Amino acid sequence: MKKSLLFIFAIFFTVAMVAQECSDLFISEYVEGSGNNKAIEIYNPTNEPIDMGNYQLVRYSNGGTVPYAVGLAGIIQSKTTYVVVLDKRDPNGTGYEQPVDSALQMKADTFLCPVYEVNRMMYFNGNDAVTLEKTDGTIVDIFGKVGPPMTKDDNGWGNLNDTTITYNSGGVPTEYTIQNYIVGPLFWLSWTKDNTLIRKPGVSAGVKSNPDPYFVVDMQWDSLPKNTFDSLGFHHCDCTTFGINENNVSSNIHVYPNPVINGKFFIETDEVVESIEIFDITGRLVETKEMDGRLENIQFRTTGNLSGLYLVKVQLSSGKVGTKKLLFK
Repeated sequence: MKKSLLFIFAIFFTVAMVAQECSDLFISEYVEGSGNNKAIEIYNPTNEPIDMGNYQLVRYSNGGTVPYAVGLAGIIQSKTTYVVVLDKRDPNGTGYEQPVDSALQMKADTFLCPVYEVNRMMYFNGNDAVTLEKTDGTIVDIFGKVGPPMTKDDNGWGNLNDTTITYNSGGVPTEYTIQNYIVGPLFWLSWTKDNTLIRKPGVSAGVKSNPDPYFVVDMQWDSLPKNTFDSLGFHHCDCTTFGINENNVSSNIHVYPNPVINGKFFIETDEVVESIEIFDITGRLVETKEMDGRLENIQFRTTGNLSGLYLVKVQLSSGKVGTKKLLFK
């Protein structure tokens, strides 16, 4: 974690967001809901599985630079997500032990940080920065901004700056000027508190340097209402549909015919097939099927009436992935 602190004090330059990088994990969704409804979704934009044992999530609280880190584990497959949820599942829990909403629990791939005194990472609020880092402290992605000027009295970041708002405070007209995109008492203007945020589809890589000069939320994020969990578990990203080298991903996967007539096509491979997924050109998953380890010549028929250009992704048991553009007629 020493490297993290060196980063904080030494690197405050431009946002490192390289279009179409698609080469490492990044944070694709952030849930800061009511009570203990807190979740982070991680997306793998690459064409290979990634071992998350080499990664950690880190929280920097209230504009501070003290890291609260929790290690990750497991394998995240190509073009898929991994959802981390705060571990509060006691149905009889009250107060600080209030259980996470059952709909959010259903979306979790793992639950972390059940005891605040042991690990504080998943207890973030709107005014805490969250980073995805390698275990050696290398920054992979940053949500928010690490360090001041954020304080514990601020409610988070928004998309307004140098704007004076007049509001009613206990019956008294009160003015407050939003500076540095930080929301003070105007909590309802914060995007990072009491909201679900989704990374824009055009974002293909994490932010690797502290935002300079400020974190402007709507540059890379779209906002949904509090306690919205429907979009967890999948992510629409241009990496899904663009920059895919079909011949290089896996040469022993063959999908035919092309074009596809009446929704029926065949897959030939010399390895065990784990799953088949079909995406439209926006990256939306339209159909998926687990293949239960089938091998060799597989016949697949879509359940819907597809028409136009789609991507068919074939996942093998070895972790290899083949992606083929097919025209459906």
